Amino acid sequence: MPNGLLIDEAGILNYQKYGGFEIRRREFREVVETWIEGASPEWLASRMEEDVMGGPDHQEAIRLFQAGVNYYNQGKIKESLAEWGRARDLEPDNWVIRKQIWAVQNPEKFYDGEVDSNWQRQQIEQGT
Repeated sequence: MPNGLLIDEAGILNYQKYGGFEIRRREFREVVETWIEGASPEWLASRMEEDVMGGPDHQEAIRLFQAGVNYYNQGKIKESLAEWGRARDLEPDNWVIRKQIWAVQNPEKFYDGEVDSNWQRQQIEQGT
């Protein structure tokens, strides 16, 4: 789950993007380069809002994810996975949602020793 956090020398968080931050993608490389060159706080805030808010389905994906968490907390695993699956379908690049599904379906890949990163890469390649 690649995250991007840009923190200045005073310890101030200037930019954050959780999940899907990939420096090899032009748009994120430009964010970092512009920040290094001294981007205005307004530009960073605008860009971060775009990246944090995601696409048009982001709010619905977050609502579905939260509904899944509520089901999970009630012990309703089947229902939680169904909600998370719908959220994943709306926002396929949201790695928080994907990893939540994977961790519930395959706890041995997450909670028995070290996280199995190779297995996760295989899941990504398979589109699950």
